Amino acid sequence: RYIKGYANVINKAKELGPKAEMAIETSGHCAMKENDYLDDGTYTAVKVIGLLARNNKHSSLLNLIEDLSEMPIEHELRFQVKDESLKTTKSVFDQLCQQVLKHIKDNKINDWVVDEENMEGLRIRIGGKSGAFLMLRQSLHDPVLSLQVESESSEQAEECILQPLLEIVTSGPFQDQLDCTALQEAIK
Repeated sequence: RYIKGYANVINKAKELGPKAEMAIETSGHCAMKENDYLDDGTYTAVKVIGLLARNNKHSSLLNLIEDLSEMPIEHELRFQVKDESLKTTKSVFDQLCQQVLKHIKDNKINDWVVDEENMEGLRIRIGGKSGAFLMLRQSLHDPVLSLQVESESSEQAEECILQPLLEIVTSGPFQDQLDCTALQEAIK
């Protein structure tokens, strides 16, 4: 997994050279080496249809992915920085990350483990092997912090991720600079 942003993914593929046949970003952007890493959805769709037609005339794309599983609960929340400044956004993000890491270090939050191999933002695995996680990152273009949450249940998301994070956000030195309405609304 590499950092988000189709330009980042495409540039990394170009950097890797012959090893990277394609670059796919989590939002669906896809660029292939044979098409000079041009982000072209039509080209990608035609390639997938061609593969399906050649490899299995009785199959569908859905059959190919039917054994893959997704976490049942997914949230993507965005927190607006109130003064709409990118400088403040970076400062708030850095402070929030420091607060989260301090809470983990001081054992104020159980079962949060920092993902050291993450390439962007702050990614925390929750509850051992459950697969639940949170990813906090700052937008490079907008005065926004983004929070992705995946968990096995709404209860796990709320109790183990959203509520502890809300407590950190509302008690930190940056609380007046960040609109956390989306986080408050996500908690039932």
